[in-house]
Amino acid sequence: MSVTAERLTRDRFRATYAQCKPNYELLDGEPVQKSLPTRLHSALQLVLSVMLKDLGFKSRPELTLAIDESWEPIPDVCGIVGPEEDPYPTHAVAVAIEELSPEDRFTQVIQKCRKYAEWGIQDILVYDPAGRDAWYWDPATGDLIRTKQSYRFRSLPVELVQDEVFRRLDEELRVDIC
Repeated sequence: MSVTAERLTRDRFRATYAQCKPNYELLDGEPVQKSLPTRLHSALQLVLSVMLKDLGFKSRPELTLAIDESWEPIPDVCGIVGPEEDPYPTHAVAVAIEELSPEDRFTQVIQKCRKYAEWGIQDILVYDPAGRDAWYWDPATGDLIRTKQSYRFRSLPVELVQDEVFRRLDEELRVDIC
């Protein structure tokens, strides 16, 4: 007979992990520690945040989504259209962007994307800053599809050009380090 670990509720998760660094996410009742952000990860997060803002979204990095009692993920960047909920969104945001870290399991990223889609998040993107790749969630196939040139958002009539994302990332990384 196997023993199944008790799933955490949002309140119990927050009481136990709220002050831990790096941050933890609640994924299907399980606490999952986020990877330590690297310079590359942080630079891409900045670039994507600025570009979302430039496209007309309210851009929010590291925003906790409190939509489900047993799921409290923290996408790397969120895009919001319309009024914001405070302190955490309890309804779908327009955009959720995840960035891959070397330690990330792709199956876990897909699991998060599925949950985002289930909640009604219209635009779900995944970036690999090291490999300079990007994917979007296709609701028709229920899977990630590699973006080639650009991504046309469903939530706003705007487009994110991938070459521009990585050009700005390269520019940001060229800034002198003290």
